[in-house]
Amino acid sequence: MKAAVTVFLFLSLFGLNLSAYRIHYIVKVNMTWHDAQEYCRKNYDDLSTINKEEAEKLSIYTDSVYRLNWVGLYRSSSIPEKWIWSGGERQPIDNWDSEQPNNFSENCGGLKISSSKLHNIPCSETLSFYCMKVFGPVLVNQNKTWDEALDYCRKEYTDLASLSSETIMEEVIYNTITSQTAYVWTGLRFMAGHWFWVSGDDLQYKAWSAEGEPQCPAANLRCGALDIEEKVWKPTDCEERHNFLCLKQP
Repeated sequence: MKAAVTVFLFLSLFGLNLSAYRIHYIVKVNMTWHDAQEYCRKNYDDLSTINKEEAEKLSIYTDSVYRLNWVGLYRSSSIPEKWIWSGGERQPIDNWDSEQPNNFSENCGGLKISSSKLHNIPCSETLSFYCMKVFGPVLVNQNKTWDEALDYCRKEYTDLASLSSETIMEEVIYNTITSQTAYVWTGLRFMAGHWFWVSGDDLQYKAWSAEGEPQCPAANLRCGALDIEEKVWKPTDCEERHNFLCLKQP
């Protein structure tokens, strides 16, 4: 099956800041919600997560013939009052249409084009749907040394992530609550007498602990990690094993 796809070229900024974004695609083939989810995960990243602004833009740029389209929203099987995004984002779900959601047998979510609002729909309905690709910092829940994390990120993504602005820091802190380790590796490294981001990003913004930037860290403390609880950078033994942040780019 060859799907007809329209790419929405606007970059949909999300989270607490402008450091990551989604690109949406409409797939003009009718599928059930679960089949659409499988298709998106195979060909993109997932069914689309959308905020109010994205819903309005998608409605403007979507042909009215596609009056309802699946998005990545579904009802929790354990807590029926709770709705979840397929991609795992913590994006607020505050764009329901009036009197929606209204039926506990309709467990999947779609976007109504005429109102730019969310509707709950039976998952067995067959509709066209939105897929997304997501770019920005990605938390990897694997325990690796700093060098192993760097190698992994450069093979699977782009690089170890740089936390080069306050807004990026806010987003990362917001999205690292699922980390399995108290520290998370970043692309911060000390070498040749100075700290730098291995991606080459500027190091003007700094978020060191109260002790300040280590000017001459011990030989085993020359890799930079994010302390999730204290929300600061700390020089860390490069041989310790932590989860880590990769940078995903287009």
